[in-house]
Amino acid sequence: MISGKRRMPMTPSHAENLLTLLHGGEPDWMPFTLDVGAIPGLTKPILKRFAQETGREHPEEYFNYDFRTFSLQAHFGGQNPSAWHDHVEVGTYFDEWGIGHWAGGAEASYEKMFHPLAQVTAVREIERFPSPRFDTEVDQTRVQAYHARGYPVFGYAGSIYEWSWWLRGMQNFMTDLLLQPAIAEAIIRKVSAYTQALAYQTALTGIDVLCFYDDAGMQTGMQISPKLWRTFIKPSWQQILDHLRAAFPQIHFLLHSCGNIRAIIPDIIELGFDILHPVQPECMDFQDVKATFGRDIVLCATLSAQHTFPFGTPDEIRATIRRVHDICSDNRCILCPSNAIQPETPWDNIIAFVEEATAGRPSP
Repeated sequence: MISGKRRMPMTPSHAENLLTLLHGGEPDWMPFTLDVGAIPGLTKPILKRFAQETGREHPEEYFNYDFRTFSLQAHFGGQNPSAWHDHVEVGTYFDEWGIGHWAGGAEASYEKMFHPLAQVTAVREIERFPSPRFDTEVDQTRVQAYHARGYPVFGYAGSIYEWSWWLRGMQNFMTDLLLQPAIAEAIIRKVSAYTQALAYQTALTGIDVLCFYDDAGMQTGMQISPKLWRTFIKPSWQQILDHLRAAFPQIHFLLHSCGNIRAIIPDIIELGFDILHPVQPECMDFQDVKATFGRDIVLCATLSAQHTFPFGTPDEIRATIRRVHDICSDNRCILCPSNAIQPETPWDNIIAFVEEATAGRPSP
């Protein structure tokens, strides 16, 4: 865990700068990253281009992001994930929940999904479905090494709503919320229990920020009504965060949720999330969200991974970052993409982002 002590009058470390931000102060500079919380921000084709251009393997080191990341290795808890599917495409891989992902090509960024609980009809079937397994040995070596170099560490910590519909299928899960709430609640209970256990185990490594991923929005609004979200999803988040806060009082929480989720930002703040990623520029006005909520939660000032990064020019990238600095004159934001950098993105746009994001800042 990062220390609250600050070296004065020396330039603060990356960790100290973030701590100032999370504790409500004005950091010496606006932190930046190309990652999406604790998830790598460069898609495979862009990572390949990075290696070709730089001869390096680790963009966080080459570009000197303000954060480092850590994730536990998780595995499917049963014997054969394909046994839970009637049919999957050749080349499908299975994640820790036994959810099938089929990209359709080596360069693809988005996938067709196969849902292992799509056909269940009873709560007992859900209860018998295996939860993932993760490493239970606590190895703090990597996190401690990052801390020794002055970096805070963000750790992957799970999901609730997103994993629930991935398991069941979106149409099925949304129907369950209205017509078969017992089925929906059983899936949410299973997912929430695993997320709480994963987050707890991740926190034991000494990381600083637990990163949760729960896309509740689309570009026109919420995927489900705020009322349904507050009824089915919010209570589980409250239980998880309360449990983690009691065990790890100094830890902080990031929530990633794409889309227009403005209707539930007050709830996200009430739950005690410290950082919100992204403020998606296609559907939420950053200046408005910053003015309304910026005193109560750290906002990720995100450049569009959908438009600006792939189809803008380097000058447009730089101008967008300068506008962010005008809006966040107190440096109380995190500068990053709205999502993973897509394969169409020109290399010059990535360089423009990093150069402008780090222009004029001190060297920790």
